[in-house]
Amino acid sequence: MPSVPKELKGKIPPRRVNKRKKLMLTDTQKDELQKKFLEEYRKEGQSIHNACKVIDFTRQHVYKWTETDPEFAAEFEELRYKKNKSKKEDWNEKHKHDEKYKKEFLEVYSNPEHSLVSALAEISEDLNPTDLEYWQKTDPEFKKEYKALQYRTRPRLAEGTEIRAAIGTVKLQEKQNKFLDAFSKNFFNVTKTCQATGIARAAVTDWCKKNPDFRSALDAVQDEKEDWCEEKLLELVNNGNMVATIFLSKILLNKPNIGRRHAYIEQPQKIEGKIEHTHKWEQDQLDAVVRGNQIDRERYNKILELDDPNIIDAEYEDEPN
Repeated sequence: MPSVPKELKGKIPPRRVNKRKKLMLTDTQKDELQKKFLEEYRKEGQSIHNACKVIDFTRQHVYKWTETDPEFAAEFEELRYKKNKSKKEDWNEKHKHDEKYKKEFLEVYSNPEHSLVSALAEISEDLNPTDLEYWQKTDPEFKKEYKALQYRTRPRLAEGTEIRAAIGTVKLQEKQNKFLDAFSKNFFNVTKTCQATGIARAAVTDWCKKNPDFRSALDAVQDEKEDWCEEKLLELVNNGNMVATIFLSKILLNKPNIGRRHAYIEQPQKIEGKIEHTHKWEQDQLDAVVRGNQIDRERYNKILELDDPNIIDAEYEDEPN
């Protein structure tokens, strides 16, 4: 990309290359990452945070996997339980009655008079809402039955859960829209936009990874930036700025750029070849070297590559012995 002429610096911003890492995982890639995470997390003394750093993913990704992948959730929850030093009970012992408890819970909870906590307490004093969350993560069929039962017997509660989730989504969209609006007003500078909106830069990066809609909207704003840069450049040309005219001619009238929109690249001409240079000493130059450096006859003959030592230079014949 050609450097912006010094006369135009500050008048048109340089184009930036978008190097964001896109999060597009296939099922095979996701399985491989889950396997690597579990291998790291099994290591003695390894925390969830450090294991995530090894595979270059966030904890939010891991928790999302527990909600969508029952097998991963079962193995992850077991590892997390065993790493908790305060847990005295054996994992298998703790969950040996799970199938029985699930059926009993659905029967008891079908009575609208029971709350979630009271239904669990009636089955066993050792059960708590955390166990219910584990059942939902590791048993999709139980989760379906539980949600259906909640809609039938406690519609307001079910609707309330959906409403809270919807409200959270709306609030997130409002923050994202606020960032996108301020992004163009702050001349497409992410740092200044984050400062102006009070949004952490890490949050913006996370949105780009997790939310394809936000990423597409941000790309659209990037296109607006290019249009804005082009408009400013054309204004300078229209006002008779010769430097801007030459710069625009280089980047638009170059043949490789024909048909390419916003192709602000000055194509360098590739010249391939090999240049060889051989310096040939003239006799006068060698004589001058001999006189100037006072080198001996043997070295002089070597420079001249003479095989006959009897050849004497005319400059030295008249010199006294």
